[in-house]
Amino acid sequence: MCGIFGISSTKPISNQLIKGLSKLEYRGYDSAGISGHGIKNQLVTIKATGPIKNLKSKLYKLQGITTGISHTRWATHGQPTLKNTHPHLSGDICTVHNGIIENYMDLKSYLKKKSFVFKSDTDSEVICHLINYYFSKSTNMQSAIISTANSLEGSYALAAINAQTPHTIYSACKGSPIILGKDVSSNYISSDMTPIVDHTKNYIPMDDNEFSEISSSDIKIFNKNKRVLSKPTKVSKINKNQASLMGHKHFMHKEIYEQKAIIEDMINRYVGKNKILPNIFGHSTDKLLEDIKHIHFVACGTSYHASLVAKDWIEQFTTVTCTAEVASEYKYKKINVLPDTLFVSISQSGETADTISSLKKALKLKYTNTLAICNVAESTLTRLSGMNFLMNAGPEISVASTKAFTSQLFTLLLLTAIISRSYDNTEKRMVQDIRKIGKKIEELYEMEPEIKKISTKFKNKEHTLFLGKGASYPIALEAALKLKEISYIHASAYHSGELKHGPLALVDRSMPVVCFLPDNHLARLVLSNLAEVEARQGQTFIFTNKKIAKNKKQVKVIKMPDCPDLIVPILYIIPAQLLSYHVAIKKKTDVDKPRNLAKSVTVE
Repeated sequence: MCGIFGISSTKPISNQLIKGLSKLEYRGYDSAGISGHGIKNQLVTIKATGPIKNLKSKLYKLQGITTGISHTRWATHGQPTLKNTHPHLSGDICTVHNGIIENYMDLKSYLKKKSFVFKSDTDSEVICHLINYYFSKSTNMQSAIISTANSLEGSYALAAINAQTPHTIYSACKGSPIILGKDVSSNYISSDMTPIVDHTKNYIPMDDNEFSEISSSDIKIFNKNKRVLSKPTKVSKINKNQASLMGHKHFMHKEIYEQKAIIEDMINRYVGKNKILPNIFGHSTDKLLEDIKHIHFVACGTSYHASLVAKDWIEQFTTVTCTAEVASEYKYKKINVLPDTLFVSISQSGETADTISSLKKALKLKYTNTLAICNVAESTLTRLSGMNFLMNAGPEISVASTKAFTSQLFTLLLLTAIISRSYDNTEKRMVQDIRKIGKKIEELYEMEPEIKKISTKFKNKEHTLFLGKGASYPIALEAALKLKEISYIHASAYHSGELKHGPLALVDRSMPVVCFLPDNHLARLVLSNLAEVEARQGQTFIFTNKKIAKNKKQVKVIKMPDCPDLIVPILYIIPAQLLSYHVAIKKKTDVDKPRNLAKSVTVE
């Protein structure tokens, strides 16, 4: 999950490197480092544990460098210590790496026999020594990089510089992304477009098993046979001004408050008076969706929770059957694909390794088509998928996903409405409900002072239960995940009816139990389940638009706006996001950069 950023320029780049690297910090912030060609082309390296800002006091050592590579780390192999911090050095070679090398122990043993000395506990260090080894045999970096790649098993995006071949960055990738930025007097290499758009919108994505040489004046891409590839330059649509706090204390808070505008924009773009506009998922896709009988959703984390809501919606309003699979499980399972089945992958970044691997597997199976729902146009997932839907929610900086989740839900609601067209007047009724979402979200924002007050009740708790039923159950899962991610309180989510099958043993007067209770046909059943909690004197917090007596000491009712049942999942998660945020504030955790996590999970 690490981030890579490099520049080859005619001008000094040290400040640009650290600024660009900071844009990738969401990919990991255990440690960071920069290497470049210094005086007489000798390699100069600075490293620091913790966030990237810890490098700034050492930046003077890189004064004057015009070519360099940088890295921000999310630890996999080896603790987040200085010795395990990238870049790694071997002789005149310096490398940074994102991914996991599965055969690194065998390679390490082989290289030790060749008298190479290892200074870290990482799998990445073998790459640096391998390049050095092969370069010593051929004195050609192109050959050395190719030979190294041929030796590696696993996933990698790597960048390397060599003191003997100054002003050039070498790279290779397989299973991990690399984007090359193209400008007049500078060229760039990065894990994604985020740091590149500060300088240029022109980019070239590298594909698996491709290699590159980047100088200030040129970008060369070639394959394993050293054949130079002609690849078109693309233009990024990312707005570089979107990744700022805009007066908010944290990105998470800003992104919670962006949800209303994002969804209203999507309504304006995709929703007509009585129906969803034609072919919003691509050319002639309405006809394809009309004939679909089965859908396989595959995703991870928050995106997986969105797929569970979609499964409930689609099976409720149509005869289409759905499965929702965690990507890390799907790719190892035997999959039986029935005729007329659509594969749908969901990812905010489009770089989630497990989801990409699942899509690659799906492309080899007999699906009718593949659809990617994503927030990043220049992503691996969108490049691979047959159909794409870009949410255009803007960069989501906070590790804890908020606006991406509701954007995913809204997209999946559009999908549901399109599939439901042949079922009476279902689409028209859905559109009427969809148009109410923006106004209802505005009402939710007015609840923040109350949510902030309630958050005090969670500050010193170690455990919390979240309950839901029907489409509210995935919302309970997502709410529990948010609380875990940023406040470090252990939280679990259950179908409310499952309480009596074990979780009820945990309930006592100190245990907060949060329940999502929309006023629908399931409400009576959920209230019966809550009675079990009340009988054990659990501290119950109920988010509901149903009239409930407030005379019970252990019960706190948080009044939700009245709303159609269809849009409940989109609305009910927002106060849960605010609750997690304010609990984290009271616990003084790092809201946007929670420990041990990264935004984009690019390793399997």
